[in-house]
Amino acid sequence: MKKIFTLIAAAAVSLAAMATDYTGNITVSINGEGSTQETTIKVEQNEDNTYKLSINNFNLVSPETTINVGNIVLDNMKGYTINGVTTVVADQNITITEGDEPDVPFWLGPVLGEVPIILVAQFDNTNAKADIDIDLSDPEKLGQFINVKFNTRDEGTGIYGDVNGDGEVTGSDVTAIYNIILGL
Repeated sequence: MKKIFTLIAAAAVSLAAMATDYTGNITVSINGEGSTQETTIKVEQNEDNTYKLSINNFNLVSPETTINVGNIVLDNMKGYTINGVTTVVADQNITITEGDEPDVPFWLGPVLGEVPIILVAQFDNTNAKADIDIDLSDPEKLGQFINVKFNTRDEGTGIYGDVNGDGEVTGSDVTAIYNIILGL
C-alpha cells in the first residue's frame, strides 16, 4: 500500500513539473501601433514531448478601451532543447475561445473564426520569450496585422535567439529552427 501512495505522489509531482506559468510584459502591436501590459502565459509539455502554449483570458488594454479577446492556445508544437533552453516554432490556424471571466459579456476571439498564427518561443525553468504574428489583414477579419512580443525579462538580458547554444545569435540558429519545423 505504501508503494502505491509513493507512485501516486511521484506521478503528481511529474505532472506538475510539466506546466510552467510565466508572468511578464506583453506588447501587442496592431498595424505598427503598440501597447504593453503584464500577463501570464502557460507552457505545458504534452505526453508525446510536444508543447502547448496558452494565454488565457487575454485582454487588449489601452488608455481608451479594453478589448476582451479570449483564450489563445497553440498545441502540439515540437520543441528543441539545448543548454536547458527549449525553442518551439508553430505555424498554425487556431480558433480563439471564450475566456472564463464571469463579468465579461463578450469575447472577440470566437467571432474571428480560424486565425493564422506564427510563433517562435524560447523558455527555460524561469524565463520565457515569445514572438507571435497574427495576420488578420483580410478585410473579412479585422483588416489588421498583429504582432505580440512576450518577455519575462528586459530585452538584452541573456542571449535570446541562441537556439543552438553556441553563445551567439547567428545563421546557424536559423538552421536549428528550420530543423525544428521539419522535425529533424
